[in-house]
Amino acid sequence: METTAKRKIVLIDDHEIVRLGLSHIINAERDLEVVAQSANAQNGLQEILSHKPDIAVVDINMPGMNAFEMVKAALTQRPELKVIFLTAYSTDSNLERALSVGASGFVTKSESLGNIVVAIREVLANHIPYFSSDVRARMVSVGRISKDATTEVIAKTVAARKSLLSPREIEVLSCVAQGQSAKQIAGTLHISAKTVERHKSNIMSKLSLHTQVDLTRYAIREGIISA
Repeated sequence: METTAKRKIVLIDDHEIVRLGLSHIINAERDLEVVAQSANAQNGLQEILSHKPDIAVVDINMPGMNAFEMVKAALTQRPELKVIFLTAYSTDSNLERALSVGASGFVTKSESLGNIVVAIREVLANHIPYFSSDVRARMVSVGRISKDATTEVIAKTVAARKSLLSPREIEVLSCVAQGQSAKQIAGTLHISAKTVERHKSNIMSKLSLHTQVDLTRYAIREGIISA
């Protein structure tokens, strides 16, 4: 009986428990196989070039070589490679950088291991690029993409969303997210409280956010303020 060749996968993540968990569930699939693992991007690049996998699952935040630069280098030498970025930080900036270097998927670590396997299958089958439900929901919720949007549409949306705020609005957002009142912000930025409220209203409208809690979460997620 003829057997189907297994699709080869390389896992690159500095957390051993993540690699072990993913490796276990992937290798349980009859047509998928983890052929190599690495705890950093530098060694991960060598594993990709050595094992020539169909897909690499890559953590964004690792010590040493930048994950985005590693993927860019890998795709330069092996353009047929598919890459799914795995991260605990689903910021607009991370998504934008992932798409800019040619990622085929963007998955947050809040997803179940089973959903990561689904992501791998979607990408290998050349369906629309896979994005975690929370990432896609965030883009859909602001009314700028459809549920089946392509990578190109999402990339443009992310870039546009990032540039919606003016430098002054980012200053106001930072102050708001730190819990300052309109009066305090007015004193800090040397503008009137009425102007502060106008900026705050414009920020909420541009980002389709509705409460101060939403603004604070956005500011923390995008690195405008520290958690």
